[in-house]
Amino acid sequence: MLFLNSVRLAPGVRSAVAVAVSWALLPTAEVHAADLQAPPELQTVFVSASRMPQLLKSAPIGASVISSEQIARSGVSDANEAIRRLGGVAGKTDLAGGREYTLDLRGYGDTASANTVVMVDGIRVSENELIAARLSSIPVDAIDRIEIVRGGNSVMWGEGATGGVINVILKRQASVGTSAKLQGAVTSFRGKEVQVSAAHQSGIFSVDGSAQSIRSDGYRDRNRFEQDVRGFGLQWTTEAWSQRLRVQQESQFAQLPGALTFAQWRANPRQASKPSDFGETDETRLSSNTEFKFKAWTAQLDLSSRSRDTDSTYSGNTYETSVLSQQATPKLSHEAKWSGLTTNTIVGFDLQRWTLDAHNPFADDHGWQSNKAFFAHSDWAFDSLTRLAFGWRAERVNKKERSVSGAYDRRDSLKAAELGVSQELAKDWTVYGRWAQSYRLPNFDENGNTPGGQPLRPQRGRDKELGLRWSAGANAFSVRYFRQDNVDEITYVPFTFFNENVDPTRRQGVEMEGRWSMSSALEWRLNWQSLSAKYRAGPNAGKEQVLVAPQTATLRLAYRINERQTLDTGVQYLGAMRFNDDGANQCARKIPESALMDARYAWSDKTWTVALSGTNLADQHSFNYAYSCATGSLYPEPGRAFKLTLARQF
Repeated sequence: MLFLNSVRLAPGVRSAVAVAVSWALLPTAEVHAADLQAPPELQTVFVSASRMPQLLKSAPIGASVISSEQIARSGVSDANEAIRRLGGVAGKTDLAGGREYTLDLRGYGDTASANTVVMVDGIRVSENELIAARLSSIPVDAIDRIEIVRGGNSVMWGEGATGGVINVILKRQASVGTSAKLQGAVTSFRGKEVQVSAAHQSGIFSVDGSAQSIRSDGYRDRNRFEQDVRGFGLQWTTEAWSQRLRVQQESQFAQLPGALTFAQWRANPRQASKPSDFGETDETRLSSNTEFKFKAWTAQLDLSSRSRDTDSTYSGNTYETSVLSQQATPKLSHEAKWSGLTTNTIVGFDLQRWTLDAHNPFADDHGWQSNKAFFAHSDWAFDSLTRLAFGWRAERVNKKERSVSGAYDRRDSLKAAELGVSQELAKDWTVYGRWAQSYRLPNFDENGNTPGGQPLRPQRGRDKELGLRWSAGANAFSVRYFRQDNVDEITYVPFTFFNENVDPTRRQGVEMEGRWSMSSALEWRLNWQSLSAKYRAGPNAGKEQVLVAPQTATLRLAYRINERQTLDTGVQYLGAMRFNDDGANQCARKIPESALMDARYAWSDKTWTVALSGTNLADQHSFNYAYSCATGSLYPEPGRAFKLTLARQF
């Protein structure tokens, strides 16, 4: 993905001069007949929401897990697409018709990325700017599972986890011996993709490496995209010790076609409004995960460093940005078994440092942020099949900025807490309830455009959730009701052209998930959400928030035709929502609803895989992001596209 960090304006304005770009169709993870087995029972599914593995069946949280098998069957191109299509998460286009969609948990619209913490193997990749976290460059072959935890989770993951948490878990090690894969694909819009990967395990050591190259002209005019990614991993594992090291380097270039008016979109949705805008970026990620086990104790240390350099040109002006983000997380966990009770407790520290240097024709900006946090969480499982979970976090944050327009140095002390309880009512039935207190801070861009130039206050939220789960073998169903009340919510106000702390808000609704295996060869999956996001006090009380779809749904069918052939198809529905400038709820026009269909057919044997996939099969002309209900200023969704993939396993 490409980030264009430039003048720090309000979201609607800045998005036009600082666009997150990716028109990437990453190589598809192919699946072999041997992998096409009946779905596992739900009680074997684990989540890491508490930074410790816990059974999803009995965990007092609203969580979804996307497995590597689901990813392989569907043929999604990257982690971002898997979260939207398989996890049922609403997404907003990346403003350039690309693939780095803004993922929206629980209806935050334009500030969704700032209210969702995104991680890879428990290490934050969320940004401290008004741009989405980078997920499109993660090869799907490397993903073990993706965990989506909805609702406030600041106790374990800190500031910004108000809407929820997304954690991409990578595969730990290769199978014994040596394996390799070569894959190539051709796509619509003159796209070409090549990926090569190899892995070797011998004794306690394993090593893996991968490289991929993507070229595409893109759906729209002047929408060319180029991406090159290289990765290397090393792992050493014994009975007590585990050490993993990983490095990834990425280079991208993208042309930026710009927003369209309604008239332009109706005449030709593929045209460009910007004749010469483009951007390029280089990013390097380094991570280390160390683990030591001694009897009932486990000590872990996570270290990471990310550096990103971005150059962009917008309307003839050049912008340069350099960002460095570092994280250290030492933690200690303990498991104890008593008479009728099993406890799991974890304590740890999150230490983060972030710096930015931005240069543009108007001003030079320099920003710093440091986070120091202590967290603790405990999970108690009783023989009565009751489960109790509770946690607490204290965090100190220092944000500083220096530019020609002014400077500030703000320090905040924040606290979060949570309490959850679940009870098995009968065989296969579990009910749970959860209360949580969360928070988020204004990011670097938001603080750069405020009334009087003063930094904004922290946003604080309280969650209440009640859920019911049923699971029987490979079949499962869950429903949950949630309510989240925020004070000092941070958002862009079109009438003032500033980012502000607004009147109290409330999000509430119902979410449902289900899967039904009619046989070992046929499986249905459903995700559905009904959501209300409104102001609950002040002069705007009762008004809907913008860019929030009140209804979203995803329905998928996976069919194993025979031992070598598979078919996966689905449709994702996004309800009509208000334009970005319609905070007053006065516009008669809304961003129209959409229903996008996709499908993938694959033939596989032990060595070869051939697959044909398609997206937006009905070639629906739609858009899910627009600034103005009067003129449009919209970003079209890509039209119908096909992809032919050939892969060879060695």
